[in-house]
Amino acid sequence: MLRLNGMTRNDVEIVEFPYPDNWYGDPKMLVPLENPTELWLMRDHKHDLSVRPLETALAKGVVDAIYNQSKYFQHLQEATGQFKAIEDLSRYADWTLQSCNLPAVITCTEVMAREHPELVVALLKGLIKVGRWANEHKHAAAAILDKSTFYLDVEDTYRNMMDVDMVPNLSPQNLVSVEIGKDFMLSHGYIKNDFDVQQWAAPEFLEQAAKELLAEQWKKVTAARLPEATELLSGPRIG
Repeated sequence: MLRLNGMTRNDVEIVEFPYPDNWYGDPKMLVPLENPTELWLMRDHKHDLSVRPLETALAKGVVDAIYNQSKYFQHLQEATGQFKAIEDLSRYADWTLQSCNLPAVITCTEVMAREHPELVVALLKGLIKVGRWANEHKHAAAAILDKSTFYLDVEDTYRNMMDVDMVPNLSPQNLVSVEIGKDFMLSHGYIKNDFDVQQWAAPEFLEQAAKELLAEQWKKVTAARLPEATELLSGPRIG
């Protein structure tokens, strides 16, 4: 953003703001939940500034400008009448300029991957099924996601997810986006060790999840049309 406007990091003073995690110590956090997503339903998250700490600093003049993902917090912030955007990277055709915290990366510990791969696959199967449903029912998905996202309202959420593929994938473009984020964190000292994103990614879990879902769907379809459900024969890798 600075480079696009003829500036460098040397032209501004970067102010670090540790993310306040104090609310995790709230006794209410110990109340059992039927579903982890209920955590957000217990909070007025669209007006909760604990998840938007930079906003208060900007309003008080502690900083002169802040950086957000385009549209994500922006519309809520502008709706207060106190702030306005001075640059928007989403208006540029260059997709590499828009890799702020995107794509969302699904990770687990090495121990989990090694000792409980079935849990990794089970999680991915769920995410694939949810993603497929969301792709087919974008507006209904937006109504659900609006309860835990920071877009202005359901319609704003819908507009910003309309062209997004909600199914997890390890496309070349996604991996390059992860690499851009990794290089940024490395250059700022947020991570200390460099690594090869292509070697780090683990496609075998996503592939296994896709295979199992395909086999389950095959059984379901054949059971409705044949005396007994049949097994899907194994073949070449499906990616």
